[in-house]
Amino acid sequence: MNHLTKQAMNKTLCLLLLVALSLGTSCTSSKSSTAATAEEIEEKNQGHIPLLTRIRRLPGVVLQNGVPTIAKNTNTVSTFGSGEPLYILDGQLIGNSFNRINDLVDNFNVKSVKVLKGSAASSYGAQAASGVIAIETYQ
Repeated sequence: MNHLTKQAMNKTLCLLLLVALSLGTSCTSSKSSTAATAEEIEEKNQGHIPLLTRIRRLPGVVLQNGVPTIAKNTNTVSTFGSGEPLYILDGQLIGNSFNRINDLVDNFNVKSVKVLKGSAASSYGAQAASGVIAIETYQ
């Protein structure tokens, strides 16, 4: 390679580097706005997912006879109740029936679903012996 070609290549690489650096800043900011849009889309699509499926996807939740139950350690024994967790809707105790909570909740209004077990669930009393599933809706 001759000296002139090397000089032209170095100049071109420097220009490309400058362009890439200037674009890199704006690409990062547009990428974050795209990510926010993707999160909004994902949140809106959650309404198309049935409540049972959303609950079933939570860690520690298993289906028994078609209703969600919270898996316990193998060394714990609970003889209280039906084995269904206590359902809480926007801070209000609903009861230990998935069918009841499913009738009350519209999938499009569900903001979040959380599982509480152990000491976190104990504040709800004996009804929460099988755990708690707390559902928060958009109000």
